[in-house]
Amino acid sequence: MKIYEAEITDAEILAQIGTKTFYDTFARFHDEEDIQAYLKKAYNKEQIEQNLGNLEIQYHLACDENYDVIGYTKLLHTVLLEKFPNKRVIELEKIYVLKSVLGKKVGAALMQNCIEYAKQKNYDAIFLGVWQENKKAIDFYKQFNFKIFDTRSFQLGKTICDDYLMLLEI
Repeated sequence: MKIYEAEITDAEILAQIGTKTFYDTFARFHDEEDIQAYLKKAYNKEQIEQNLGNLEIQYHLACDENYDVIGYTKLLHTVLLEKFPNKRVIELEKIYVLKSVLGKKVGAALMQNCIEYAKQKNYDAIFLGVWQENKKAIDFYKQFNFKIFDTRSFQLGKTICDDYLMLLEI
């Protein structure tokens, strides 16, 4: 497996994988109309291209031995957390892995890449939000020593989702 920094030419594949993984993970919990509206807004190629052009956003892609993209991460720089005003924090906004490769250590490799990236950029911590009902993801983050420190709400259509906020000090 190879992990590399995404470029503008990767916008289409990022949009496709983002759409597929979000749908596969969350569609069964939400109204189809709400899911489709969110996917159209968050994972369209133009939005991804805009993100790729933003120096405050960093994507990394994971490829298999055939150079097919099988997952990615999205990091947000210059994040301020009220509970940690003296820490330089980066947000892991997305860590997505295709369903077909779950359990094959792709997520772990992407997470390790994020941790190394944050260290290289002199961050004090990484934080993320995770839906409180997503026990599998929460357990995954805990394996890397992320700790729950707060909660927040995320609205997807008519549904309010409660997220845990988790922090890894590095």
